[in-house]
Order: sequence, then C-alpha cells, then structure tokens
Amino acid sequence: MPALVKYSKNAARAAQGIPAMIRTAAHLPPSNASRRAGGPGPLSLLWLVLLGILLPAASGHAAASPAGKPDFNVELAPTVTKLLDDKSLSPAERRSLAIFHGQSDRLKDLTITEQAQVALQRYDLNNSVFSQDVPVVLRAKAALLRGEPEQTLALLDKDTSAEATLLKARALEDLGRVAESLAMLTPLRETLKAGDLTDAAELTAATEGLLMLARLEGRPAQDYRLALSLLAKARGELDRMYWPAYLAEARLLDEKDNPAEASGAILDTLRLNPQASEAWYLLARMSAEYFDFDKAAACVARLRDINPQHPLADDAEVRLLLAQRDAQAAQQVIGEALKRYPRQRNLLALDAAVEALLFNDSARDTALARFDQLAPKNPLAFFTVGKYLAQARQYKASEAMLRRAIELAPNWPDPRVELGLLLMQSGDETAAQTELKRASDLDPFNFRVSNQLKLIDELLTWGKLETPHFLIRYKPGIDEVLARDLQEMVEQMYADVTSVFQYQPENKTLIEVLPDEKWFAVRITGLPEIWTIGASTGDVIAITPPRAGAHQRGAFDWDRVIRHEFVHTVTLAQTRNRLPHWFTEACAVSQEPGGRDYNTCRLLADALQSHQLFALDQINWAFIRPKTPRDRPLAYAQAHWMVEYLTATYGHEAIVKLLTLYGQGVPNEAALQQISGKTSAELMAAFQIWATEQVKRWGLLVRPEDAEISKTLAGKPPDPAALAPLLAKYPDNPSLLRFAAQHAIDSGDAETARQAVLRYAASRPVDSWSDQMLADLALKTGRPDEAMGSLEQLDRQTQNTGIWSYQLAKVYRARGQLGAAAAAAERALNRDPYNAAYRELAAVINLQRGDERDALRHLEAMTLLEPDQAVHFVRLAAYYAKLGRKGDAKIAAEKARKIDPQADVGAFLDTGG
Repeated sequence: MPALVKYSKNAARAAQGIPAMIRTAAHLPPSNASRRAGGPGPLSLLWLVLLGILLPAASGHAAASPAGKPDFNVELAPTVTKLLDDKSLSPAERRSLAIFHGQSDRLKDLTITEQAQVALQRYDLNNSVFSQDVPVVLRAKAALLRGEPEQTLALLDKDTSAEATLLKARALEDLGRVAESLAMLTPLRETLKAGDLTDAAELTAATEGLLMLARLEGRPAQDYRLALSLLAKARGELDRMYWPAYLAEARLLDEKDNPAEASGAILDTLRLNPQASEAWYLLARMSAEYFDFDKAAACVARLRDINPQHPLADDAEVRLLLAQRDAQAAQQVIGEALKRYPRQRNLLALDAAVEALLFNDSARDTALARFDQLAPKNPLAFFTVGKYLAQARQYKASEAMLRRAIELAPNWPDPRVELGLLLMQSGDETAAQTELKRASDLDPFNFRVSNQLKLIDELLTWGKLETPHFLIRYKPGIDEVLARDLQEMVEQMYADVTSVFQYQPENKTLIEVLPDEKWFAVRITGLPEIWTIGASTGDVIAITPPRAGAHQRGAFDWDRVIRHEFVHTVTLAQTRNRLPHWFTEACAVSQEPGGRDYNTCRLLADALQSHQLFALDQINWAFIRPKTPRDRPLAYAQAHWMVEYLTATYGHEAIVKLLTLYGQGVPNEAALQQISGKTSAELMAAFQIWATEQVKRWGLLVRPEDAEISKTLAGKPPDPAALAPLLAKYPDNPSLLRFAAQHAIDSGDAETARQAVLRYAASRPVDSWSDQMLADLALKTGRPDEAMGSLEQLDRQTQNTGIWSYQLAKVYRARGQLGAAAAAAERALNRDPYNAAYRELAAVINLQRGDERDALRHLEAMTLLEPDQAVHFVRLAAYYAKLGRKGDAKIAAEKARKIDPQADVGAFLDTGG
C-alpha cells in the first residue's frame, strides 16, 4: 500500500489545480516557431501518420470554425479505473483521485474546495468560487491564468514551495520584471542538484522552473537532458500515474521540434486524465501548425466539451483560423474571449496577430500597445504577430516584429529561429545563417535549426549561374546539367509570365536545385520528412531533380514545374502575398505548357456531375488539408477551370484586375463580385452551367442511355455481336465507340481500325488513347506523316516521360526538319534531363543544324552525366577545337586520356594553348 498512499498524497495536492500549467496558458512566450514559415505548402507526413496512430482521423469537411463534438476519444487507462475503485483507499483519497484524473462526475455534493479544484481544471476562471474561502494556491493559479499576476504574487507571498515559486516567477515575467523572476528561480537549480525532492508534484514544478530559468538566462538547452531525466523520475520512480509530468515532458519535446515523441507524451497524459485541458490544447496547436485542421478542430471541440467558454479553446481556435488565413472569423472569436479575459496575455497577443493578418496596421499597433501596457518588455506579442505574418508571407513586416521581439528578449531562441527560417524563405541565406547560428548557440537541441544550418552551410558552397532576372544554385556534379538547362530557358519564361500578368518582380528570383526530396523538405520546412517536387516561397523557388534513385521522384516535366512556381513568385509579389490560395494555384496551372490531360478532364467531369466540386469557401483548404487522395488534384484542376471560366466570360483583363484587388486587401468574394457583378452563389451557379457545356464537348457528359448500356454489358468488354445492336441504337455514344475502336484494332485491319478510332476521337476528343492508337497504327503501316499530329498531342500532355518527344525528334530529324527536331529533343530533356540517350540525340541534332551554343551545352552535359566515358571528352575536345577554344580542347583531351590512355586526342594535346 505505500505506493498508493504516496500517489494519493500527490493527487490530493495536484487536484488543487494544475501544477504544471501549459507555458502559453501562463502567458509565457509560446514554445514553437512556425513549422511552415512562408505559408502553405507540403505537410509533415511523419507527424500526420503519428497523429493518425494516436487518434483516428476526423471525418467530414473541415469547418472554418470548429463545431460539434470530436469523433474520437481517449479512454481512461484501466489502471486508473482500478485505482478509483480500490476499496482499500479512504473515501477522501478516492475523491482526490477522481478529481485529479478528471473524473469528478463520479462525485456528489462537492465541497467548496472541490468545486474550486474542478473549476480550475475546467478553466472556469471567473467562477465566483475563487472569491470564497478556498486554498490560496487555487486562487493564485486562477488569477494568473486570468491575466492578473499581481494577485498571484500577493496571494503566494509567503509560500516557498517549488510550485509557488514557479507561479510567482511566471507572474513576475508577465509584469516585465525579468530580473526578479530570475532571482526567484535561481535557488531551484541548487535544490534539484541536491536531489532532495521526492514528491512528484514538487519535482515536476521545480523542473519546469529550471527550464524557465535556463531560458531567461539565455541557455535554454543547458538543462534539457537533466530536465528529461527529472521528469522521467517524477513519472517513473516517484509516481507512474502523475500525468502532469508526462504533460511537462510533451511541452519540452515540442519546444525542441520533436513532435513524434511529444505526441506520445500527450497520449500518455490523456490516458491518465482525458479531461486534461492543457494536453488537448497542445495537441490542437501542434495539429494547426502542421495544417491538420480536422484534428485541431476536434481538439478545440473537446475543450469546449470541458467548458463551452474555455479560454484555451478560444486560444487554439484563433490559431487554427489564422493558420487557415481566416482572420475575419478569428477576430470574432478573439473579441468574445477578451470580453471574458481582457488581461490574458496570450489572447492579447493573438488579438494583435489577428489585426495584422487583417492588414489593419493601426489596430495592430493599438493591440500591441495594450499588451505592452500590461506586460512591459515582454516579447510575446511581437513574436506572435511576427510568426503569423511570416506564415502569411508578409516578410518585411514579419521581420520587423521578430527583430523587436529579439530586442526585448535576446536570450529567447524562438524569435531567432522564426527569423532565420523567414530569411531562408525570402532568399537571404547569409543573414539566415547568422540568425540560426545564434539560435543554435542558445538551443542546440532544436531539430529544425540544426537541419537548416546543415543545409545553409552546404548551399553556400554550391555552384551558381546567373541571368538578368535569376540566380540558379546547384550542388556541383550531375545537377549542373539541369542548372544549365534552366539557365537557357528562364529568361523566356520570365518574358512570358510577366507579360501575361503585367507585373515584374522587384528582386531577382533564386532557383535552387536540391539534390533530393529530403533536402528539399529541409529547405522548405526545416524538417526532412516532407517530400514533394517544387515550391515557391516568394523570391525563392526550390525544386528536386527529375531523376531516379533514393529519395527521388523519377522523371517529371521540370519546365512545367518551374513555370508553375515562377507564376507564384510573380503573383505573390504582385499582390503583396494577399491573394487566396486557389487563385494563385489557378494562375500557376494556367501557364503550364501542355494543357489539361484526359485524367484531369475525367476528374472534373465526375466531380461536376456528382455535385462534389468544392464551394468557393472550401477550395483553399483542399490544397492544404485534403480529406481524400483526390481532393488536392481536384482543387488544382477546379481552380484552373474557374479561372478559365472567368477569362472566357470576362476577358483576361479580369484576371489582372483580380490580382490588383487582392493586392489592395479586398476579400476573395468581394473581389469576384467587383469583376463579375455576381454574388459568390450566382457566380458559382453560372460557372457550373459553363462547365457542363465543357464536359459535353469533352464527350464526358453522362447520357440517358448510359444506364441501359451499363446494364446490358454488365461492365464487361462486349463481343461484336453484343455491341452491334447497341451501336445501331446509340451510334454516337462515346463509350460504345471506344469499344468499337478497340474491336477494330483487334481485328487487324489497320484502315478500318483507323476510321473507328477517328470516330471515337471525334466523340471524345480529350482522350489521349486515340492519339496513342493513331500514332501506333500510322507507324506500323509505314505512314509516319500521319502519326505526327498524334505524337505532338501526346508530347504536349505527357509529363512523366520524354519518350513521345524523343520519338518526335527522331521523326523530325529524318524528315530534315532540324529546328522542330531540336525543340522536340529539348522537350524530352524537360522530362528527363539526365537521360544520356536523349542528351546525345539533342547534341547530334544541334551539331547538324549548326547551333553552336546548344550543341556545346549538350556535349558538356554528356561529360557530367557519364564522367567515366572517354568518348564524351574526345567529342568535346574536338568541338572546342572547332570553335577555336584550344585551351579548353586540351583540358578535355587530358581528361579523355586519363580515362582511356588510348584515346585518340593527340591532336588536341599539342595545341600549346
């Protein structure tokens, strides 16, 4: 029984309140810089998977504001249930345990002290019970959480416990009295070194005080490992069910950007107390910062179940809405919260951030002044505003706020981390390195900082190529091939895109070719678990190479990707990063070469006819937080479709006008109404009418006879006898014509097959199958001229292989059309720039047509792609000699001879040049 008695004693003390309050609830600076500086983009897969293990994914569509109850729960650990039912404990002990583990609904006739304990756990901080004769520590905690630190200090004046010391230190910091806070905490270090604390609650509070002391001293990493071991002792040796120790560990791990282990500690906390508000709050914040909006909303709903007016729910919901860029909704939530808690520091800091994201600078400054009046020299408000401005890509304004936070708290690493990441996203990597090194000196255990510094140290040693409007950075070696290709095309891309959108960015655009997807993720997010292809953070475009291998995506159309991302660079600068996500993606897709492919047409047709197109107020979040695998591709396709409709209906000038309106801060729906004269509902209704006509022209409109055909054929490819009656009845049905074309191909009569395929192509012109079959039939029958149109169409639409372009290049070359052949060879290399066969064909074609620049580029590329092949250096030496570059010819010849001593390069070695 000793262990249970000891636990009961701890529980009784802890049940008086929250001995390890969450940092932000106590008004201290929030623990994490934004995990996605620079805005939306790709998600942390590892984090989402871990959350998915912890808690089943929420279903349904995410609301802008959480509503209803979460569809997941965390069950109370069986050991706790057993303990609560243990008859060997006294009734008083069982009552204390019930409150401590969030099971107060088991109790009847609560005493006044128990009512205060429950009110504090529920964050019912304005409850009149706190004005009655209840333990001082309960009143002191409630006062601190309300934003009344003066009262906390007065109430705990004579209390020297570790818990009271921590509360008073936090109150002093709230009041801007940092030196006094330091003096208050300093003795805790010696107390912990002495190892005299054997009470889990006191040890946990003292450990949190130690971490606060290290942060204020400017050495937040100094006691990191010690703190972890002390918390492990509190929850392991002293009291294995003391959940505040698990929660303190979760907060510490989250501060170090270790969400995997932090989420495990949160789950441990909730199993011991499913009503632990701070655990739900921490999970809500982490989820929102990783753009898992459903999970965050469900956690907010859980907090509202605990208390409908829960201040942590208000805090978390505002953060969720700001992550969703819905500052107007956030303004409503923060306004109501401040009516209840007008002095609560976190809420006041968030109020300033909300006004900043509404681009109301005057109201933002008023909110900052109000915060400073209550908490002078406290950096929390400046940091919070800077963080959310960075997420919204308001780089200059964000930098000013973060530097002010650093000025106020030079020992606090978080603003430096955020500033370093911001500078990385804006392309100032040298300045980013400086800030991140300072952050690392303060906190070397931060994962994102160490990852970013490794990347910067490497980036600054990479090769550079420059054009009038671009700087291209690449890792020396094989990626120089892609960098040189980029150098050749970016200025034409610049002219194309800037003329379309009638805007030229002020700064040069930095394009970085990252060697693989893991380093791409570090470049964009600071963590290596996020893999994708390309991203723009404004003046910086990052891309992974289109090649095979570990952590690679294989072939893809890098020209298409770069153009897409550069449109983001232009439209973000043009609108001061204020345009809605769907519109910037739509503009970007509109400039991709090649047009819409068949699968995208089918996706759109199906969504339209099944009433599953996104509403105007939902489409933004399908990019960031898709519910199903098809949501993100549908969002891209639908956004582009909507811009196509706007252009077709109101002219291209409407697109440019929308960009102007967004740049002026006009909200999405209001801007659309200005250019169309329609409400959002009217506009979407008109769009769907237009879209239906599009689907009809594509041959993808559902027909009345489709049900009959499906029933008759029972989903199986029919034989000619079964197909004939249906074709006679419905001679223009695309699905039947597709079957007929396939039968004709199978029959072996090329001309009959060709005519059948042409009939199908006329009925469903978007299906690339027709072009594949027509090209194949033409080439098999020795009529390559007939294949050209189909090959060109396949070339335009295919993104993940250069085979069609390669075939076209060979056909054009055979016909003597060397200009067209060279262009086709370049398109093949756009998909697969590391393909030696494609590169060699491009070199040969350009040699034949006398294009010295491109011929040389491809010959040099061959030496990078296959540096162990002497023949490439022999050819290069010969071409250098032809161009009169004798010195370069000699260098190439020496490399050939080094690889193969028998290489025939003697003529180039004796040039003397």
